[in-house]
Amino acid sequence: MQDKNNHATNAVPSRFESLTSLLQPRSVAVVGASSDPTRIGGRPISYILRQAFQGLLMPVNPNREEVQGIQAYASIEALPQTPDTAIIALPAAQVLDTVRALGQRGTRSALIFSSGFSEVGGDGVVLQEAIVAEARRWNMRLLGPNTAGVFNSNIGYYGSFASGLERGFPLPGRVGIASQSGAYAAHMLGLSRARGLGTPIMVATGNEADITLGESIGWLVENPEIDVVMAYAESVRDVDNFIAALEAAHKARKPIILQKVGRSALGQRAALSHTASLAGDDKVFDAVLRDYAVIRADSSAELLNMAYTATRRIYPVSNSLGMVTISGGAGIIVSDAAEELGLPMPPMPDAAQAVLKEKLAFCSPINPVDFTAHVLNDLSLASSFTESLITDGGYKSVIAFFSQAGTVPSIAPRLCAEFKKVKDAHPDILFVMSLIGDAEQVVPYEKEGFVLFEDPTQAVTAIHAMGRLGDAFARPLPTRPTLTPLSLPAGTLSEADSKALLAEFGIASVPERVLKKVEEAERYAEQIGYPVVMKIASADILHKS
Repeated sequence: MQDKNNHATNAVPSRFESLTSLLQPRSVAVVGASSDPTRIGGRPISYILRQAFQGLLMPVNPNREEVQGIQAYASIEALPQTPDTAIIALPAAQVLDTVRALGQRGTRSALIFSSGFSEVGGDGVVLQEAIVAEARRWNMRLLGPNTAGVFNSNIGYYGSFASGLERGFPLPGRVGIASQSGAYAAHMLGLSRARGLGTPIMVATGNEADITLGESIGWLVENPEIDVVMAYAESVRDVDNFIAALEAAHKARKPIILQKVGRSALGQRAALSHTASLAGDDKVFDAVLRDYAVIRADSSAELLNMAYTATRRIYPVSNSLGMVTISGGAGIIVSDAAEELGLPMPPMPDAAQAVLKEKLAFCSPINPVDFTAHVLNDLSLASSFTESLITDGGYKSVIAFFSQAGTVPSIAPRLCAEFKKVKDAHPDILFVMSLIGDAEQVVPYEKEGFVLFEDPTQAVTAIHAMGRLGDAFARPLPTRPTLTPLSLPAGTLSEADSKALLAEFGIASVPERVLKKVEEAERYAEQIGYPVVMKIASADILHKS
């Protein structure tokens, strides 16, 4: 835990605490500061000045006495105090000396906008290794290089050159963004603003020469001002910190909505050329995620939809879906989507169906429950039918389809009031409404905490995801095995020796033994049971796989 001024309140330092100076600084130096607010070295200063940063901003530019109206300093040595963090906006060739000067000054972290490092190969790799070594000499953390930076709107800090911030700053909210791609992080910000989703803190890791995606997720998870993390990943460079972040999220009941790319051969090549990332085996990645409260989104739309729904912090265990609708067609759409996802939509109990029929003879009471457009004549049916879904049907999630009818002035206030009665009586039920309306028309529903979707199919996908999170949170964390140091023998191992080595680490394979005589093979076959397979074990013949 950390207080709002970012002083640690834990007796034992957090695993991710070293990122605090980077993401919640009280003083910032901008090295390579520009008076032009549209240049990379000028944008952070412009954004910080516009958003009333709560700390000290110190531009460093040897050629100017002031930058964008505030005092500038000729060098890092000339700064009036040691900055908590520094923004480096210089050509790659100047970064090493800058990191050294910051380290000598005692700066705890720095982010490097500059490109021309491992992502270009060759000498860039050597230079990147050198700046990391220099930073570690001074116990300083580095973000990037080749990063678009960070922002923390809760303190008015914008260590980013993302041009999209010109269009608008993050909305207030409790969703954090961690991304290996800076441009895609900015894209998520733009989508979130359009959706009305508040994303106050963002970190883009770039080349991950030091600080990794896992650490960034972990810091966001441990931040008391964040409830949900949206993440974009091309690879996982630091497995230990990534798994530690997933474990921290599980313990804190904070879901991670992850868009992992590079599933295709073409996508893996693109990832390699982007930030020198090796995307890895997608099936292995999915297998790891299944142990934790992580939902993998297939698109930007899913990423936003799931994160938005997760902000309600309702994660049904053993989820099931009940539906009330004014449209039989919408009921079919929702039923199809639920079945494809494996989200149960069992029928209402017979007795409850009979009661609903008494209330409205021509309704379809099974599930979806279709009370037709007649409900618009008697809005009390909306609450009574929905109450029956929950108390009689026992559904963990409810969706109500009203389309445009739910937002017209003659209906919306009364309909919202009817559904509010049910929602307030059952705060643990995930209540979703499918409506069409402009921002003003849906405000009453938003204020009451309903989850709103225009497209009912997208709504079902998000509802299903919340159930998966609920089931994940209900499971105990997997036990991480204690592994002894691995020492590989020289040369290429035979298949049998390879399997024996894997067995030492708990990776089992079918029973086998290398035998030299027919009689030995017969006895071993009897021992393990038929059928059996014989293979050649020869130093001169490698197994085909």
